Amino acid sequence: MTLQSTDPSTVAVLCAAGAVLLLLVAWLVRYFVEPTVYIEPVQSLVTPAEQKFYEALDEAIDGRLIILSKVRVADLLSVTSESGPARQRVFRSIACKHVDFLLVEAQNLRPLAAIELDDSTHRRGDRRKRDELLDDLFQKAELPLLHFKTASAYNPRSIQARMEEAIGKTWKVRR
Repeated sequence: MTLQSTDPSTVAVLCAAGAVLLLLVAWLVRYFVEPTVYIEPVQSLVTPAEQKFYEALDEAIDGRLIILSKVRVADLLSVTSESGPARQRVFRSIACKHVDFLLVEAQNLRPLAAIELDDSTHRRGDRRKRDELLDDLFQKAELPLLHFKTASAYNPRSIQARMEEAIGKTWKVRR
């Protein structure tokens, strides 16, 4: 019995064809086996607890300000530094974080105060660390960040008092 030698170029062509065939099969399997992903709008931007707070906050501000919800922190705070890596580090730390509510002036949408509604998850270590970071950054930016604990009901007058204390002469509510 004799072994027949194969031309190296034939081997290369067969290997390339085999690799292309494997890639084609892998693509077809992925295309037909990959699960379908469904996208639909949310029913509300806020949770039921946030909705209760929103209603009391709306009553407290008495139409003098606009309430925005789920505003990204990176859109509220400008991060600058002479060090690019330091700026990127801080920016990355806030890029995916948001505040629950933001109060802005109606005329120009200038932010006056951010609000976080603290539920039981804010007692977790990772959330406390997040809250400390945001408190520090908002303090440095001189933009008030108010924390309210979740509750079954809210007193608009108490919210109003906290707002007056935080914003001071910038905004006074009608009584």
